[in-house]
Amino acid sequence: MDENLFLDGVSKRFVVVGGFLGAGKTTLIGKLSQWLEQRGLRTALVTNDQGDGLMDTDSARNSGTAGVEEITGGCFCCRLDDLVCAVKKLDAEARPDVIVAEPVGSCTDLMATVVLPLETVYQLPFSLSPLSVVLDARRALAALGGRRQARDFHRDVGYVFRKQVEEAEWLVVNKIDLISTEELSDLKQRLATEYPDKRIFIVSAKTGEGLEAWFEALMGHAAKPERLMKVDYERYAIGEAMLGWVNSEGSCVAQAADVDWGSWLGNLGDRIASQLDETGAKIGHFKMSIESDGRRWRFHRVMSGEVSEIIEEPGVDRGEVRFLVNLRAEGDAGDLEAIVDAALAEQSQVKVTFKHRAAFQPGEPRPTHRVTELAG
Repeated sequence: MDENLFLDGVSKRFVVVGGFLGAGKTTLIGKLSQWLEQRGLRTALVTNDQGDGLMDTDSARNSGTAGVEEITGGCFCCRLDDLVCAVKKLDAEARPDVIVAEPVGSCTDLMATVVLPLETVYQLPFSLSPLSVVLDARRALAALGGRRQARDFHRDVGYVFRKQVEEAEWLVVNKIDLISTEELSDLKQRLATEYPDKRIFIVSAKTGEGLEAWFEALMGHAAKPERLMKVDYERYAIGEAMLGWVNSEGSCVAQAADVDWGSWLGNLGDRIASQLDETGAKIGHFKMSIESDGRRWRFHRVMSGEVSEIIEEPGVDRGEVRFLVNLRAEGDAGDLEAIVDAALAEQSQVKVTFKHRAAFQPGEPRPTHRVTELAG
């Protein structure tokens, strides 16, 4: 184990990586886990979602991470006791050197409701790394006025995004490979002007640029917030509730002998995304996956109007073809689910039988604990 990474002398570390839907948190956490394991450090992960059937949990378990726990039914702040139980279980069973927690992408006020309570109320035997918030460079540039989409999120959804940025100790600007040099320069200037107290890391999960500097800093510094931000919880609740959640899990049976699962998933996803664009349902993050005979295909679209991505990777042979849908978009959850259903009905190659379905708007956030003052 490379103990030189733990510059503060603490042998175990807890890392919270926040950020809005589609910012690339899951991919970056996977890169962080690989980087740590190459240095002899065991990593565990706690994922978080408003509903069940989370693709990110499947991805973490397929990656060989030492231990994975999932908190569902609400944000970490509202399920803090569950988070503590998950951390204690991982500590006892997986014995990790580093536990990474990935909160729901529509959650904010993490410093006051998660990071500080873990330290002051629960007194977990971990050093807490600075709160990092990941930004999709394109969405950040649009939110800060540098470039606007045809239709941005409603201002109340935007309130949640801006509060995430405000509370961050460190900002991790991701996906710089998707913007121009001029746009990146513009974004850096806007962030430096509006958030001069933030430490900013410029990274690309795809190319690896900037990752090591952020990873090393995470292991060598502890959370030391200088202030706690004010949050209008009524507006926060309104912003979250404007986002519809669709989580579905089913099994598939091919109706033809020559079904290419990756192509089928990509075509289905593009059909759904096209309909979402037509109805004005702004995508926060749209993921689907299908697993068959030890292979897994993942569909990703994280912004309206962008090109979708299909990734093929090793999976688990479950004895069936497993299908997952994780859709988060601005709009009524029932309408979003109906778009998914319509796209499935328009194709005849595959019959999908759902085992679990959920379509809902997130409930009002009610933190288990909220620290209102920093210790002197």
